[in-house]
Amino acid sequence: MKDATQFHIRPARPEEAGLFYAQHPEENKRLGAVGCVRMDFGRSGNEFWHTWWPRGPEELNSPAFKAELQQIVGKLREDVLKNRFAMERFCYDHGGKIDGGYVQNYGYIVETERYRYCLRCNPSPGDYNGYLAVYDLAVQRQNTARDKPLVGRVSYANGDTQEFTDAEAFLKCVREELPYRPTTGLRYEVVTDDPAVRKAVDDIVFDLYGEENPRQLEEYQKMPDQGMTMGGIK
Repeated sequence: MKDATQFHIRPARPEEAGLFYAQHPEENKRLGAVGCVRMDFGRSGNEFWHTWWPRGPEELNSPAFKAELQQIVGKLREDVLKNRFAMERFCYDHGGKIDGGYVQNYGYIVETERYRYCLRCNPSPGDYNGYLAVYDLAVQRQNTARDKPLVGRVSYANGDTQEFTDAEAFLKCVREELPYRPTTGLRYEVVTDDPAVRKAVDDIVFDLYGEENPRQLEEYQKMPDQGMTMGGIK
C-alpha cells in the first residue's frame, strides 16, 4: 500500500452532498460504501471520541483498508480534526458548505488510489462533529460501468479526477472549469461517440476563444469517434 499521509483535501461540490449522508442499502452497495467513522470532540471540544459503523460487506473492511484509514484519520487529526475550534476555523477558511442536516454542514473529500473519503463537518457543540464516510472506488467504478455508459472524464494537475455518465453534468463541468485550465491543469476526454455531446464540447472550446464552431452537427454524425483530450486527440 502506498503512503497515504500525503494527500489533497478539497471542498465538496454541491452535487456531491449525498455522499456525506446515510444512503439506502442498495445505494451503499452501488457506491462501494465500506463504512463510516462517527466522531465528536466531547464537552470540552478537545477530546476525540469515535465509532466505526460498517456499511458494506465485511470483506471490504480489509487489513489494508484499516491501515490506510488510520493513516488518513491521523493526518486529519493534525488539522481539521484537531479539535472543535480547529474544525470551525478550517470550515471558515475552506468553504465546502453542503445541504442537509438541521445546522450548516461542510463537506471535504480526500481520494487515494483505492478509496474516497468524505468528511462531513459540524463544528457545533452538543452534537456529533464529524462523519467520515468511505467508499471503495474500484467497486464503485465497476458498478457505475454496469449502470450507465461513461460520457467523459476530467482530471486536474493535483490528481483529482471525475468520471461522468451524465452528459449535461460533463458539459457543465467543462464549461465552468475550462477558463481556469492554466492554473488547475484541467484535462478532459470525451468518451462517448454521441455526436451531439462531441459537438457541444467543441462549441465550448471555440466559444472560450471568441470563435464559432465551423462544424455542423451533421458533420459529427458522419465522423468516426474523435473524443479529444486537452493537449491532443486520443
